[in-house]
Amino acid sequence: MSNVFEIPGPTSPLAVNLTQRYLVVPSFTLESGEELRNVPIAFKTWGELNSERNNAVLVCHPISGHADTAEWWSPLFGDGKVLDPSKYFVVSCNAIGSPYGSLSPLTRKGGEDIAADGTWTCSPHVHAPMEQDTQIWWGSDLPHSTIRDDVHLQKIVLDYLGIEQLALVTGGSMGGCTSLEWPLCYPVKQPASDDALTKPFPSGSEPYVKAIAILAAPPHQSAWCISWCEIQRKTIEADTRYQNGHYLLREPPNNGLAAARMCALLTYRQPHSFERRFSRLRGKENLSGAAPKQEESQASSLMEEGGDEDDMGDVSSIKQAQAREQYAVQSYLHHHGAKFIQRFDANCYIHLSDKLDAYDVARDRNAWVQKGTGDNDTLRSVLQYLGTSPVAPHVLIASVTSDMLYTPEEQQLMHECIPHSELVKVESAEGHDGFLIEYPQIAKAMQSFLDRIHLPHPAATATAASS
Repeated sequence: MSNVFEIPGPTSPLAVNLTQRYLVVPSFTLESGEELRNVPIAFKTWGELNSERNNAVLVCHPISGHADTAEWWSPLFGDGKVLDPSKYFVVSCNAIGSPYGSLSPLTRKGGEDIAADGTWTCSPHVHAPMEQDTQIWWGSDLPHSTIRDDVHLQKIVLDYLGIEQLALVTGGSMGGCTSLEWPLCYPVKQPASDDALTKPFPSGSEPYVKAIAILAAPPHQSAWCISWCEIQRKTIEADTRYQNGHYLLREPPNNGLAAARMCALLTYRQPHSFERRFSRLRGKENLSGAAPKQEESQASSLMEEGGDEDDMGDVSSIKQAQAREQYAVQSYLHHHGAKFIQRFDANCYIHLSDKLDAYDVARDRNAWVQKGTGDNDTLRSVLQYLGTSPVAPHVLIASVTSDMLYTPEEQQLMHECIPHSELVKVESAEGHDGFLIEYPQIAKAMQSFLDRIHLPHPAATATAASS
């Protein structure tokens, strides 16, 4: 796209030390109808695009992840692994609302500062956030965004990179929700309308998304999940420093954000997991019994939901100052709450949780209900189109058996509604975070899926370098 351009970045205080690329979109209209100017989106790429421009793999990150897939999904990333940059051109973008460089409460309010000659000026709050007395970042004034907004903004990046077809879109949790929306929004590269999937395609039309792999994600946000998100938002808003979201960056509502994170951790695990690790242990001298599982050494360095897995079970490694007679599980919660506030922002957390609450693949798609079937369930009809269209992608759904957040029943429903989809049950006692822990099972299932559908490999002539 000729009207978009790269800038050196960074665009957010929490992106200062990240190695990634930044694209600025001069005009972008949200689903709400609000038009934004000079919208930044941060992204990373690995590998090379083949001459057919069809070996691209898009990885969609979870709610507290970021575009550096090689870091937070390291057990699946690398030569000879599922996400192999020697085979695929791997792309990952930071979602809208994420604090790591794309449009968010931490980016410059009103858009990036671009002069008439195209020169970009970094906002002063990016490198000196503690010195700002005036809110020049979006904060809570950032308009609401949706997962479909993420898809549309990321499509601009893919067009900029010259991608003709996505071999695979994949992600877990929020990233799985984004993956599911991709072939619904873009059944072909340039759909004629928002409901193009329900209309006849010209003979020989190629699907824009050849395959999707959805891990631990639902077809819509349930009342249970909305309730948990609301509790977390209210916890942040109850912090006296929150001030309706107009706090200065040197005085953030860290107590509220840490408590919200502690609350979230309970939804990412499950009771037996906590009991096995902590039971009623007290005091650091008695924490040797809370040892990590052997297989957790393979988990990602940046957990999406449950914190950094390197010290997930070994509570004796916690550096947070706590009372000696505190319960081990309390030390664990406080430790991860304290770590989270070092790498996240309260307004960003609220924005992303609102985005998840609005997520529903059936929203505004009532016209997709198939006639003559007697089925008035829009959700079922939308998912059925995903499996019956001439440009239908291959679909893999991975379900964590102990997931209490996005339950196995939700993935079973998707599988039943999407013809020809594949369902894999990931056996785990770790709850929702199983999708970031049970890597041997996940890698085996995804590799088998990719082998069966024969994704394209690099051609002799490559056209894009990694970044």
